[in-house]
Amino acid sequence: MELVPPAVRTSLLPGQDSSEFAMPLNEFVAEVVALLESQPDAKEIQVENVKFLRHAEASGNYDQVVAVLNAFDPHGN
Repeated sequence: MELVPPAVRTSLLPGQDSSEFAMPLNEFVAEVVALLESQPDAKEIQVENVKFLRHAEASGNYDQVVAVLNAFDPHGN
């Protein structure tokens, strides 16, 4: 099973613990647990916040998605 995380508000990366763009850790954990309970046979777990990135290339929006991510990058551009 693969867990596909979005940016999560933790101190693993400098600046991400205060990023408004990053998903709060407690919300991420709660959504992951709910998905695991409701989809025990899933091969991939994706919270809603990661789907815009996960499907960007297939939907033809990759350049726009990368631009949005760069605009919110707490590490600078």
